[in-house]
Amino acid sequence: MKPLITYEVHGHVAHITLRRPERRNALNAEMSALLHQYWQRFAAGNERVALLSAEGDHFCAGVDVADPSREAWKGVPNVGVQLDKPLVCAVQGWAVGAGFTLTMMSDLCVVDETAHFMFPEAKIGLFGGITAGLVSRIPHKVAVEFLMLGDPLPAQRAYEVGLVNRVAPKGGAQAAGLDMAQRLADAAPLVLRTIKRATLETLPKSPAELAYPQMGYLTEIAQSEDYKEGVAAFQEKRKAHFKGR
Repeated sequence: MKPLITYEVHGHVAHITLRRPERRNALNAEMSALLHQYWQRFAAGNERVALLSAEGDHFCAGVDVADPSREAWKGVPNVGVQLDKPLVCAVQGWAVGAGFTLTMMSDLCVVDETAHFMFPEAKIGLFGGITAGLVSRIPHKVAVEFLMLGDPLPAQRAYEVGLVNRVAPKGGAQAAGLDMAQRLADAAPLVLRTIKRATLETLPKSPAELAYPQMGYLTEIAQSEDYKEGVAAFQEKRKAHFKGR
């Protein structure tokens, strides 16, 4: 079976690619889980930079409503998994809903001239909360208009308001993103981590950006071997033997 997302390492760059073009790379439950797994792999690995891109004409059509994850937030970089290394996103075609969120939470974003962003949640009747942080990343009223009205934001306008770093010619997003990723991979890793940490700590965050990571920590504890051992020891009236996992 063809993998829905791949993780490949070339030099110091981790290439994470959405590979469900027949559904415009809409994120189903398996893909959200894979993204969470791959962010963990990147965070713990030796790769210095990650490049997130997508196969086909469109980056991501959002959550697959036929098979949504109940914990889709875990697949969002810097939310589901805290990354202290740079993440570059390369976008062509549509980035909608959760697809837009992936681009917003990347550190750098390059697009080609076919790119369009859209956040139609207000028209659908749902809101996860993470994208409220958009107001600290682009001008406030531009962000509110985008989130509330759900109108498409084309590539050039996205560049003008500071949502993306570069606009490449049609078909050039991947190459432009790779160029940026390779330049970052050649820079001093410790300095890049420090810059990322300092800038993210300075950036105001939405309530969901703050809450979801805490939920993740609590879930990790609840699912740990130490939790099971602690409960068993209490029930058996003995001293617990914790292993830190």
